[in-house]
Amino acid sequence: MFYEDVPRYKEYLPDVWQDYVEIDALDHVIKIEMRKLFDYVKQNINNKSIQHADERGVNHWEKILHVSSPLNSTLRARKDALQAKLMTNPPINLNTLKAVVEAYMGLEVDVTVEDCTIKIRYRGVSRIADLKPLYKTAYEIIPANLIMDISYLFLTWDETDEQVLTWDETDTLNKTWDEWERGEWVG
Repeated sequence: MFYEDVPRYKEYLPDVWQDYVEIDALDHVIKIEMRKLFDYVKQNINNKSIQHADERGVNHWEKILHVSSPLNSTLRARKDALQAKLMTNPPINLNTLKAVVEAYMGLEVDVTVEDCTIKIRYRGVSRIADLKPLYKTAYEIIPANLIMDISYLFLTWDETDEQVLTWDETDTLNKTWDEWERGEWVG
């Protein structure tokens, strides 16, 4: 790190004082404190970017952008929600909305509009637990006459038939019925 290049405290003192034990102790303590200071400065610089922010930085960004963090969310999920909020600047279209939802959820989604309803379907490793912050962000950017419907997309029998697997081949996948229905094995 860049604090390794900081000259030692002793180097600024006269040569006569270089051999004192007290000066060595002071030099050691000052170096520790300088490292703490440099780490603090470095983290504050990192907190200027959502991607590099720590817990304190993410809290600060959430206050600035008025984003409530999802329940039981990880730091990564909170960062994704913040990135999604930053992407909500007008003009909004389906591609922008899709990018916002994908940034929030961290997985690929399908977005369609039918009869004033925006239908968002996703399939992934697991269901997203708390979608309230996503709904709040999305309703701030979509036109007022539209509603949103976000659903988990289970595998249909037609999609299973398209995979052309025999029952023996399905046994080799070693999937539970739940994993099978979610379609996580489809590649």
